[in-house]
Amino acid sequence: MGGIAAILGLLSCSGSPTPSAAEPVQAPVAAATKDASAPTTNENSSATKPNLPSLESKDSKAVAKTLVKVSELRGVAAVRSVPGVKLDRNELVAAVKEKALREYPPEALRREGQTLQLMGFAPASFDYLGEMMKLLEAQLEGFYEPKNGTMYLAADLHGPEAQATLAHELVHALQDQRWDLKSRSVYKPGRGDETMATACLAEGDATSLMLDFLMKPQKSALDMPDNALQELMRSGVNTGDVKTVPHILRTSLLAPYVEGLGFIHGLRRKGGWALVDKAWEKVPTTTEQILHLDKWEAAEPALSVVAPPGRTLGEGWTMNDEDTFGELGLALTFAEWMDTSDARIAASGWGGDRTSTWTKGDEIAYAVHLRYDPATDKAKGQSDARYAERAMSKILPALKKKLGNPSFADASSICFDRKETGPLLFARKDRDVVLLAGPAKASGANWSSTATCATAKTWATEVLK
Repeated sequence: MGGIAAILGLLSCSGSPTPSAAEPVQAPVAAATKDASAPTTNENSSATKPNLPSLESKDSKAVAKTLVKVSELRGVAAVRSVPGVKLDRNELVAAVKEKALREYPPEALRREGQTLQLMGFAPASFDYLGEMMKLLEAQLEGFYEPKNGTMYLAADLHGPEAQATLAHELVHALQDQRWDLKSRSVYKPGRGDETMATACLAEGDATSLMLDFLMKPQKSALDMPDNALQELMRSGVNTGDVKTVPHILRTSLLAPYVEGLGFIHGLRRKGGWALVDKAWEKVPTTTEQILHLDKWEAAEPALSVVAPPGRTLGEGWTMNDEDTFGELGLALTFAEWMDTSDARIAASGWGGDRTSTWTKGDEIAYAVHLRYDPATDKAKGQSDARYAERAMSKILPALKKKLGNPSFADASSICFDRKETGPLLFARKDRDVVLLAGPAKASGANWSSTATCATAKTWATEVLK
């Protein structure tokens, strides 16, 4: 879940008001959700081929001047010039939409939208791509295209806002030139958490440098508390028309910037930009490593988890997608049912997970098999499954508060029979937790349950076996 959201978050970038050196930064990351440059291309897609501007054009010369400043501030040498071109905002949005549709498989896009509906995070009449485009139209101000090394800016951008956007995007150009962002941006089926981790690295790097660019020479991004910066970033995608966009889309789109900034600032405080460069040499492989710097330092891998089977669903069902949520994806999901701090606690201790999407005609079902890490200090009498137990202690009351009376519930499981989208079940066995949604039949905007909590319990037993 969140694959296309992560992709589109990396397909759009904007600037922000320039603070004076003596003033707090004002909403620094309207730029955050507005940038089109990182991990999302399909290996078999053809390159975008607009008419490239001359390096002697007015726009290219403006880009060149800013590139010199950004390169010096970031400490990464530019090895080639970056052409610049301005587009009307409608053209900019259309270019990003075309890019997303070309690089993200249409069937995967459709399934992801249905999964959000199945989980109860979006209404039955939900237009997934349309809602994502609404977010982009409100946020989009420019993007760097790794396929042709060109910078695209909204033609109506001027002054500090244009400079902020340009600074952010030119960091992506430097990332591309130094660490080959283009090859790192290949769409990888089934590797959603890894893609999100790379997105967090790319966007955190660009956002942190953008803040330095805005605040220099008196201050840097590190002079502002991370939590204050991150809250400003979140507020930037919760206003105006986008408030009607499902919450999960807004948080997923913003996540690479918010969490990426925290990761980059952790690196910078420990070893400056040189340690950020090292992170590009040893790119985080999970969002757990993004959220916990010590786990990146230790190169802690994800635990191996098999995709949830679906034999008990019956004949005719096909598993047509599997992926990994990751700790960040899990936290974003839990935050749909509980407050953010509890969601982070419930997701922490993540060890590994695998998801599977099953279909049979118009029917769809979704499963997540999550495995938490073992207890870190058994000598203190901790249960080996304490992280899983802690997660369930947050999940059970939150679901009851959000969804009402369950069909059944005990200390290790809970299930709700939903008329339209089928059963929603959580169950735990030792360190393993399973989340099941559906089966349900989707016919346009009309959904109907095709199972019960009794059948979901049987499926959960199969997954947890």
